[in-house]
Amino acid sequence: MSYIEKAKEQLTDLVGKAVFSSSSGGGAQTVTISRPQAEVEPFWRDPEKLSQVLGDLAEVRSTGPRSYEWVLHSADEESITWDTTLETEEDGLRFVGATDSGDPAGAVEIRVTFRVGPRDLGTEVTLRVKSPVPDLLTGPATFKVLYRARALLQTGELPTLAHNPSARAAAH
Repeated sequence: MSYIEKAKEQLTDLVGKAVFSSSSGGGAQTVTISRPQAEVEPFWRDPEKLSQVLGDLAEVRSTGPRSYEWVLHSADEESITWDTTLETEEDGLRFVGATDSGDPAGAVEIRVTFRVGPRDLGTEVTLRVKSPVPDLLTGPATFKVLYRARALLQTGELPTLAHNPSARAAAH
């Protein structure tokens, strides 16, 4: 088998896994961030940084030493508010709480786990979300949050197309 055929086979397997995992309605998403865990973990405790990576999905506010308020923005409906408590676990962090409706079905859990990345090249971060709004912060949205967190931690900037000058007169 040639290298190109092997690469095609691996790429096909990877795409199949990605499509299957996003169509299954959630699950865990993982990225490797080229930073040590000592830098990555405090990032997930900072409500301002969390608000940055959530972008237009939600904002996070600290309401106490281990308490966070998550305000989920929706174009069609009123905002949903989650009050969570941050719990430290052996392998990561967990935000646990409920929505402002008090409905037990509205339980919220956001779990972030950390482990040493492949070949000691950073930190592998896994994000699992259980939200009262089906598929809102799962699948592609969860990956987007991780992608943006990785970009912010590695480069200090969030990827964006806003304010992208082209230097052409017609673009103004």
